[in-house]
Amino acid sequence: MAERVVLHIGTMKSGTSFVQSALMSSPEVLDRAGARYLGGTFGRQAKAVRDVYRRPTRPRRHQRWQALVDEARDFDGEAGIISMEFLGFASDDQLSLFLDPFAGLPVDVVLTVRDQFRAIPAQWQTFTRNFGTDDWATYLRRIDHAPWSPDRKSRAARTFSRAQDVVGVLDRWSADPRVGSLTVVTLPGPEAPREELWHRFCTAARVPVGDAVLEEAKENTSLGYASCDFLRRLNPLLEDVKPRLYRKGMRPLARDVLAPLRETEGRPELDRRGAAFARGLNQRIRDAVRTGGYDVVGTLDDLPVPVELDHPEQAAAPASELVRRAAECTREHAARMLGKDVRQAPQGLDDLVADSARLLRRAYRWGR
Repeated sequence: MAERVVLHIGTMKSGTSFVQSALMSSPEVLDRAGARYLGGTFGRQAKAVRDVYRRPTRPRRHQRWQALVDEARDFDGEAGIISMEFLGFASDDQLSLFLDPFAGLPVDVVLTVRDQFRAIPAQWQTFTRNFGTDDWATYLRRIDHAPWSPDRKSRAARTFSRAQDVVGVLDRWSADPRVGSLTVVTLPGPEAPREELWHRFCTAARVPVGDAVLEEAKENTSLGYASCDFLRRLNPLLEDVKPRLYRKGMRPLARDVLAPLRETEGRPELDRRGAAFARGLNQRIRDAVRTGGYDVVGTLDDLPVPVELDHPEQAAAPASELVRRAAECTREHAARMLGKDVRQAPQGLDDLVADSARLLRRAYRWGR
C-alpha cells in the first residue's frame, strides 16, 4: 500500500495541464522516486472524477475512481498521485465521495493558484472554447457582478466562480478531517524558467522528481484575442452540437488552425474595473492563505496587489480584420476536410462566420 496519496486539485488555468503532462511522461522517474501517477493518464483520472459527479448517489457506479483507489492500495511505494482540477469543484457533501474510499491512507492536497490578472483572460479563453458567447468586455462585467445583478446567474459568472473560487476551495478541503495537509503552490510569472512550476509541484508533493526530463511535457494550446472572439461569434450557431462532439472538433481546430495565428493577434487586456477585480481576488487569496497558515511553495508575491492600476477605462475590441482572418482560416480548414475548393468568402463578418459554421457542421458531421 502506498504510504500516502497526493491529490492535486487545481485550480483551473494554473499550469495543471503542464504538471499532468509531466507526470504522464515521467513514469520511470516517478518509479525511482517511489511515486506513481495513478491510472497512468489524465484521461483515466478525468473520467473517474466525472463519474463521481454524474452519479453522486450511486457509489457502485464509481468504478473508475475505485480503480484509482485500489491501485494506490496495491502500490508498494511512497505516494500515489492524482492530478485533476475538477476535484476543486467538489462541494462539502461531495468531498466524502472522493475521500472516503481512501480510508486508512493519509491524503495530502496540493492546490496550484495563479495571478488573477493572468487567470481571468485565460478563463475567458476556456469559456469561448466551450460554447461561451460573451465578448471580452461583457465577460468582464458579468464575472464582476453586484450581488443583486442578474449577471450573477449568467453562465460566465457561474463558470468563473466555480473555476477560480480559490478561497472556497481552501476552506472546504482544509476543513475536512480526512485531509492531512494542504499546500499552496503559486504559479511563477511568465519570466520564470519553464521547469519552475514542476519543481514547485514536486516540492509540495514531497516527491523528489524535480530532475525529470520535460521536453515531452505539453501545455494547453493557447489562442490569441481575435481567434477567441471568432469562437464566441461561432458558438451560437453550434449550440445544438453535443458537447463531446464539439470538444472533439474544437481540439484540432484550435491546435492546427487558430493557434498559429496567436503571435499576431495579441491578448485581451483588462480594463480598469477588471484590473481592480483581479487585484481584489489576489488580495483575498493572499489573506486566506496567511490566515489559514497554509504551507506555500513559491511566493505570494506571484499574486500581485498593485496600488496603482495602469489600465484603460474600456477594454479594446480585437481588430476586425484579424477576427475575419480567423474565420477565413477556419472556413478553409473545413473545406479541405471536405475535399472542396473554397469559393469566395462572404463580405460581411456575420455571413463569413455563418458560412464557417455551415462547413464545420458538414466536415465534423454535426448535423443540420
